[in-house]
Amino acid sequence: MRENKRSLQLLMMLGLMLLVTGCASKLEPLLLEQAAPPSIPELPAEAHQPPAPQWCSPTCSKGLTNERESWRKLMTQPE
Repeated sequence: MRENKRSLQLLMMLGLMLLVTGCASKLEPLLLEQAAPPSIPELPAEAHQPPAPQWCSPTCSKGLTNERESWRKLMTQPE
């Protein structure tokens, strides 16, 4: 009986020693590979929207934008 109690105490002390030494050691920082952030490529010249013609008034453009927005809402609404 004494033998079992003594071995249990030794195992508990060993576990405690492992915990203490694990916490006491200096942790090395993990050197992980840093991934470069994703980059958004420039649009090709063909993809750029041309400037509005000089004869186009801002209210005309605004009206067209509103009309397109209403079309978009019609396409995305459930039937």
